Amino acid sequence: MKLRQILLGAAIAAMPVAAAAADCEIGMGIAPIMEGDQVPAAVARQLEAKLKTVLTHVGVAAGDYDCQFFLTGRFDEAFSQEAGGVGGRVLVKTNLQLAICDGENRKVFATATFPLKGVGASDQQALTRALGSLNARNPEFINFVENGKAKIVDYFDKNYPTYMAKAQKALKARDYDEALYWSTSIPECCAGYAQAAELASSIYQDKIDYDGAMLLAQAEGEWASDPSAEGGRAAYGYLSRIDPSAACYAKAKALGKKISASVREDYDFETKEKYRNAVELEKQRIDAARQVAVAWAQNQPKTVVKNNWIAW
Repeated sequence: MKLRQILLGAAIAAMPVAAAAADCEIGMGIAPIMEGDQVPAAVARQLEAKLKTVLTHVGVAAGDYDCQFFLTGRFDEAFSQEAGGVGGRVLVKTNLQLAICDGENRKVFATATFPLKGVGASDQQALTRALGSLNARNPEFINFVENGKAKIVDYFDKNYPTYMAKAQKALKARDYDEALYWSTSIPECCAGYAQAAELASSIYQDKIDYDGAMLLAQAEGEWASDPSAEGGRAAYGYLSRIDPSAACYAKAKALGKKISASVREDYDFETKEKYRNAVELEKQRIDAARQVAVAWAQNQPKTVVKNNWIAW
């Protein structure tokens, strides 16, 4: 039996946390595995799932959405033979080659080869069992990932100004979600993180202010066109979505009180006021900004990463 290429082509963005290359959480992508000519689909799916699990255990945020850094791999040609014993069991041996890559710059950051051997009632079962040795306790796998992570940290240390410039460009176009994507991409353990976090917080506030102003204008329009209980409820539907830290929040609250006085219905701003205390915490603001960035990246059109530039 021959196993031809399995490319796990694809990508992800880095969504950071921690504080030294070994402790810093780096994002890395794994896309659905492309099946080789004789590679069972179930084995390809299991390998993808296993890689996500072991990457998480060694401090990598493994995801699916399209971006720059990714893990890719392939099986060498393999052979199978009867293992002997009862039930006609099969022995399969192969090598799994893995690479951590920068798809944007077409660079390979780290490579490793893992000899695999498994026994099962069929080639597929034997291959599935062969993947068992690929786990977070495997020293070679840990070294492989840590080496790749260190190269990614070095990349951000040298290139973070480019990310800042892209964030500023998107901000000028009022594309707040993209701006947050670029400004939150720099891991916490990298040079430039403090500047990027400050920029992300500023962008997030601009987004809140802009969205709030749009919602207030819609609320005012609803109330002006229909100053009744029904119009008040429609207006408050917009007011209730305005973040308490938005620049227009005082005006939104005043309009809410005006509507309440006219239609004799009490709208709850107290809960929103309590929420204000939470969102002012800088860490929560950065976390919220990252969530916006992740959502933006996940909604981008997927691209197929061609890995023929990777030398095995």
